[in-house]
Amino acid sequence: MPDWTPRMVSANDLEIAYHRTGENSGKPPLVLLHGYTDSGLCWTAVARYFESHYDVIMPDARGHGQTYGPIENVAVELLAADTAAFIRALGLDQPAVLGHSMGGMQTLALAASYPDLVRAAVLEDPPFMDAELFTPSPDEQAQLEQDARDALAFRVKPLEERIAQGRTDNPGWPEDELLPWAQSKAEYDPAIVPYRVAFRGYPWRDALVKVQCPVLLVAPDITIGGFVTEAMGAEAARINPRTAFARFPGAGHSIHRDRFNEMMQRVSSFLAANP
Repeated sequence: MPDWTPRMVSANDLEIAYHRTGENSGKPPLVLLHGYTDSGLCWTAVARYFESHYDVIMPDARGHGQTYGPIENVAVELLAADTAAFIRALGLDQPAVLGHSMGGMQTLALAASYPDLVRAAVLEDPPFMDAELFTPSPDEQAQLEQDARDALAFRVKPLEERIAQGRTDNPGWPEDELLPWAQSKAEYDPAIVPYRVAFRGYPWRDALVKVQCPVLLVAPDITIGGFVTEAMGAEAARINPRTAFARFPGAGHSIHRDRFNEMMQRVSSFLAANP
């Protein structure tokens, strides 16, 4: 694990845990927002890639990692407010923000609601869905409940078993992704689980209209898994012409793990074009 000192900051009724690669370095800030049941350190490989050119900051979201505070009525808007308070508490000057999955929605809501705080936004396969259409069928509801039970059972397994299972389930992931991923699965607060579905109901189209900064929407190979389709990418670009779209064949929902080099090159080019 890199020698990044863990830190805490008080913001929005939370004690937010985070890691940072370049405080007082003079490098432009880059905030990384993780997905559901992950943690800030799940960005370790990405942070290593960017730390020579950016001050990379990796917070743990409400209910995740080592962040402490109330967990009730958690929604995308609240996570965005947490991030806005975090950015202000650290005195960051218009960071670029990259978010994956839940963190992608969080990044979108942050850019939409706090446009003065974000220089550029990268959305990695956020759960774009239609809230009015996302009413789970009985079978879907049963599957969601089973997924929650499986996740809670997984989090109490020994660390080595979690790592081994991650290696089996995700054979294409780099080896150094497995430890922080497995650790994060024992760190999140189970009270966050009932709010998972709410992350999928955020009105992404309405939010995207409000975004004033450049956006890169990163999409998976939908035949493998994930949320953002080609049609959604085209629609996003119509809704907000400042939105660029990039799809990665062969990548599932965790694009930065499945197609690390290709995604890093695309994100690097986007950030360089929007300093």
